[in-house]
Amino acid sequence: MKKSLFVFVIVLFSVTLFAEEMEYADDVSAKEAAEMMEKDGAVLIDVRDPVEFLYAGHAVGAVNIPIFFVRISLPPMDTRIKVAEVEKKRNKAIHVKKTYRPMMDENKKFLEDVKKLSKGDLEKPLIVVCRSGERSIYAANKLAKNGFENVYNLEKGFVFDWVAAGMPAGGY
Repeated sequence: MKKSLFVFVIVLFSVTLFAEEMEYADDVSAKEAAEMMEKDGAVLIDVRDPVEFLYAGHAVGAVNIPIFFVRISLPPMDTRIKVAEVEKKRNKAIHVKKTYRPMMDENKKFLEDVKKLSKGDLEKPLIVVCRSGERSIYAANKLAKNGFENVYNLEKGFVFDWVAAGMPAGGY
């Protein structure tokens, strides 16, 4: 029961953090995004942290412009040892987000970098992607609120849409 309540609170917090009224043009699937890239010259912007972009893989041709930089507070060595012991005892990896306390710092150069990418063309079609579609919603809304007119969100993100659809990816 405690675990379910904790998971519910985390999910509610995540939805609240990123939940905003939709300002961007629309959500698109991976196949629609690929068509837009080919036919309309749309640019795919991956807003994940550079480490995630490099080591978890990315869509071929995506430009990495992080919306947030992830900073992790490394717990004391004793805590890390205890976590490993619990995992061994359960024979299962456990969620260590609470132990490691990841924090996200917003990229202050995000808008500036996107303007450079689009060469100042606020009408350039932009498709924003993250891992699962949460951070990209935030980033797409930020772009739309700052004058970019043709901003799209890859609906289910890199993992659950791009990779799942068999689109070209690499880096992992």
